[in-house]
Amino acid sequence: MPNKHNEANLQANCVSAFYAFYPHLYGLLFMNYNNPKSARHGGLLRRMGLVAGISDMTFLSPNGAIFIELKLPTGKQTQRQKQWQKIAEDAGYKYYIARNVREFLNIIGHEQIKK
Repeated sequence: MPNKHNEANLQANCVSAFYAFYPHLYGLLFMNYNNPKSARHGGLLRRMGLVAGISDMTFLSPNGAIFIELKLPTGKQTQRQKQWQKIAEDAGYKYYIARNVREFLNIIGHEQIKK
């Protein structure tokens, strides 16, 4: 489970950096809950709308919603994540993979200035 822990740290660091650079955008970046604690909890969450493979974060940019998956430098998307990426992109949304805080901030900065 060390990779999940490291991805959690990456996500926490990205969120901290986001609010350090963009405090006025509070509430426009949020996590997508996608890691049930157990099979029973997963069943409940699916009944409540959980979608397998959804990105880790959503950012409501001036250009619309963008989805950001956070991965460690050697991390790979699961098949379900690839399927969900295709669903999002086919629907006209942007989907990014960020592997460190700098990449994450570059994505946010790019989406902030692009109109």
